[in-house]
Amino acid sequence: MKDIFSDLYDRVLSFFTTQNSDDTKITAKSRLRTVLMQDRVGFSERAMQMLKDDLLESISRYLEIEEDSFDLSIDATESATVLNLSIPVIRTKSDEEIDEALNIQEKIKEEKTQEIVGELQELVKEKAQELAEALNEEKENDEEVAKEEKEESQEEKEEQKEENTKEKKSK
Repeated sequence: MKDIFSDLYDRVLSFFTTQNSDDTKITAKSRLRTVLMQDRVGFSERAMQMLKDDLLESISRYLEIEEDSFDLSIDATESATVLNLSIPVIRTKSDEEIDEALNIQEKIKEEKTQEIVGELQELVKEKAQELAEALNEEKENDEEVAKEEKEESQEEKEEQKEENTKEKKSK
């Protein structure tokens, strides 16, 4: 089965590369291998990028790394899936730098939380206003209906009185 993929890989690669550009061939081969592995594992390109971004963010808190050379790949064999990371480390960060990075991250989280809370408060105010207006309209409608019913009731009473008066006169 490995030969089938290798042959398929070489054929597909031959469409995109020329014999003179070894770097391009290696890059294309690497990209195709990544795509094939992602397909076999069922890991989307978007998920792979999100994972890479999360790992970069997390690792960058503790180490100064060369982000451009950071490499992440997933290899699948018949029995296992392996996550491969290549992280060029420039230097480790001091405890003070780590604490500062964590404090900055905490402040960012707090700001985002406050922003979300503010947006939620505005939404609650808007919905409360809408509900209050709807209740006022319903109350006004109920009052109008009650008034109309009262008027109809009075009209019926007056008609009844008139009928009673006519009946008394006719007797």
